Amino acid sequence: MPIKALSVGLAFLAAIPLGAQTAEPAYIVTRLGNDTVAVERFTRSTSKLEGDLLLKYPRVRVMHYIADLGPGGEIKSLATTVRRAGADANATPAMQIVTRFADSVAVIEVQRNGQPDTSVSGRKSYRGGVAPMLNVEPTSYGIYEQLLSAARLGRDTVAYTLIAPGAGPTPAIILRRRGADSVAFTSTFFPGWTEVARVDSRGNILGIDASATTVKTVAQRVPGLDFDNVLKGWAAAEAAHGGTMGQMSPPDTARETIGGANVVVAYSRPLKRGRVIFGNIVPWNQVWRTGANAATMFTTSKDLVFGTTVIPAGSYTLWTVPTPTGAKLIFNSETGQWGTDYHADKDFAKVDLAGRKISPPVEQFVIGVAPRGAGGVISFSWDDRQFSAPFTVNQ
Repeated sequence: MPIKALSVGLAFLAAIPLGAQTAEPAYIVTRLGNDTVAVERFTRSTSKLEGDLLLKYPRVRVMHYIADLGPGGEIKSLATTVRRAGADANATPAMQIVTRFADSVAVIEVQRNGQPDTSVSGRKSYRGGVAPMLNVEPTSYGIYEQLLSAARLGRDTVAYTLIAPGAGPTPAIILRRRGADSVAFTSTFFPGWTEVARVDSRGNILGIDASATTVKTVAQRVPGLDFDNVLKGWAAAEAAHGGTMGQMSPPDTARETIGGANVVVAYSRPLKRGRVIFGNIVPWNQVWRTGANAATMFTTSKDLVFGTTVIPAGSYTLWTVPTPTGAKLIFNSETGQWGTDYHADKDFAKVDLAGRKISPPVEQFVIGVAPRGAGGVISFSWDDRQFSAPFTVNQ
């Protein structure tokens, strides 16, 4: 875009009236590949933001939120209730959170099943702009849209301290203009976490691309949606699954005894969901967590030998660097961390993995440990690729 046109666009967007009303409900659908994982509807006025966020995993539930707004569109308070699918609307909600923002202190009151939860209620200090954090993924894009409205972004960046129940940290979300129709929402909690929003001339969010984050979702504003019918459908599907939809990337464990060595791999198993995985969702030549959620744990009761590399008995986390022709398998001495917390200075060893294309594609990521010859083999299979390495056991 020419510089002059971009400048005109920025000036136009900066002049958007605060609290542009959404008299009719707005609807945003969030997908992970071909799987719809969240649906949101909301309305906005100059004094109130009200919406419902329907989440599919791990259990179908609705988060109803009401935000009272200040004269500049800032959020002065947020009341959120959480109900399971099929719960009586007049019954006590499973959780209720009320957060009130003063000049520099947020007061948080949490109730579970109608009883105060003092373990996560309390006060938190902050400076500058502030916003509530729902602590769910996907999050509320109605709240994102309200923050964007209040920020009145021109060429500048605007930061909001994120407040959530509990004693955890208070990260920030930073709004940064990328163009006349694009705004980035960057979290300071996870380095590199950026969601890119497409916006119209009124500042309404048309879509959110979170594919560069570990969530990998894409959201889109739609002109209409039968929210209640979606809720009924998901509730029925959940009932058919035994009362829970389960994790988006469920945990699993691979166990095998080889040459007297007990080898255990604990990991989470993401699904393909219609996506191209390697070279896309999992980029080539970059360190990958080798699964999802918490870092993949590898434990062996005896020393293992991969080629000429000895992995002493003990526990490690596994990371991989896939390439089109093979991969590196990294044994890292740090354990117990989340899968985004890779620290190269803790690497213990790297071994080569042979790669090959496979057919049919594997829908759900799987790690295998199996006997082979005088030793064993560890393999990683997903989509149209398999990576593997043989090993022996030191006796």
